[in-house]
Amino acid sequence: MSAHLDFDEAEVARLAPGLVLALPRTPQRGRTGEVRAASAGASLELHDFRTYQPGDDLRQLDWNAVARTGELILRVRQDEVSPRLEVLLDGSRSMALSPRKAGCARELALLATEVGARQGLGPTLLVGGSRPERVLGQVCRSALRAVSFDARDDLYAALGRLPPLRPCGLRVVVSDFLFEAPLPALVSRLAQGASALFLVQVLDAEDLEPTGGEGARLVDAESGAALEELLTEDVLAAYTRRFAEHQKSLSAAAARARAAHLVVPASQSLRALVGGPLRPLFRPAGVA
Repeated sequence: MSAHLDFDEAEVARLAPGLVLALPRTPQRGRTGEVRAASAGASLELHDFRTYQPGDDLRQLDWNAVARTGELILRVRQDEVSPRLEVLLDGSRSMALSPRKAGCARELALLATEVGARQGLGPTLLVGGSRPERVLGQVCRSALRAVSFDARDDLYAALGRLPPLRPCGLRVVVSDFLFEAPLPALVSRLAQGASALFLVQVLDAEDLEPTGGEGARLVDAESGAALEELLTEDVLAAYTRRFAEHQKSLSAAAARARAAHLVVPASQSLRALVGGPLRPLFRPAGVA
């Protein structure tokens, strides 16, 4: 066990050798209709198109696509997207609602990067904390140990501070997704440039079902502001209804973006999660 309570790096090390990440098996279409290659090719092979991001090489603009769409569209070469894994960890305060929730989020991000490295996917970790960062390869482990979950805003806001998301074969986003945001726009942005997207929603027991109790209040984890005076039965019932509606909206947004939405109870062990709700993402090595 590491210095962080409930961050079990040893369990990650035990599980990683027996797992592989689920990679997309079929080609996907880019927004201008170009079919993505299903396997890696030469570095100059045209793979897809994507919208321009600050810092991109303007020489890669496809002027025919610009004329058709009215947007700045770049040609993406095969070596830019395959093979590569991008893991995005929500660094907001709500992710540390309990030590176990924070530990579970760290474990999932570490397991994804460790398994991805074994598959040769060149993992990149992005952390949306108060000081956003991007790290590569073996540095991911030490970066996850140092995550403090101190951002006072949510993942949607943090995307504006983070280094830009890059085209990749697989993107895994670890968050509780418990914030007000235009979910279709958020998921569409997270899916941009990724051949496959997994939304891994880590939820504490109090996220799933607040218990209330004498003097208990509903508090915004990011700002610390009280959202309700007291957690009465009526307040708890209203929270349950809003939570169910939010989950339905998030799942619908994921479906529209052809992403997978996985709900992960933080109270379960990592081994139980891999054998349960995370089965679509982590598969036994050697199994077709």
